[in-house]
Amino acid sequence: MKEATLSIIKDLKKNRFLMIKHLRGINKGFVNFPGGKREEKDISLEACVKRETLEETGLQIFNPKFAGYMEFPTMNIAVYVYISTEFEGNIIPKKDEVEVFWQDAEHIPYDKMRTADADFLPLVLNGKNLKKRYFYAADGSLTKIEEIAD
Repeated sequence: MKEATLSIIKDLKKNRFLMIKHLRGINKGFVNFPGGKREEKDISLEACVKRETLEETGLQIFNPKFAGYMEFPTMNIAVYVYISTEFEGNIIPKKDEVEVFWQDAEHIPYDKMRTADADFLPLVLNGKNLKKRYFYAADGSLTKIEEIAD
C-alpha cells in the first residue's frame, strides 16, 4: 500500500483547526485536513506530514504527535494521522489545489466531509486510538468500515 499522512493542526489559544477544501482530484469539493502521499525524499512519516503541511498551507508544524492509522484497501493507501499544536508561519494555500481556512472547533463541518473523515475525526479529537479500514465503491460511496485488530 502507498503511504500518506494527514495533518490536524489545532490552535489551542483560539480553539480552532486548520482545514482545507479540495479544489480538484478525488476529494474535490470535500473538506478535511492537509496531507498527502509519502515521497522518496521523505525520510520518515513525520517528515512527510511536515512537508505536506508546509506545501499545502504555508505553515510549519513542530512536534506532530501520531494520532492513528487508517487503511483504504480499495484505493491502495494507508494514512497516518498526526496532530500538531505548535506551528508558525502564514497561510499561503496552493490556490489551484486547496482553499485553506481556520474552523472553530465547535463548528466542524462534518456535513462537508467524506464519510470516513467524519467517522474518524471525533475519535482522534477525543484521544481515542484510531485503527480502521474504510472501503469505498467506485462511485465514491463508503461501503464498509472495519476495526483493525492489534
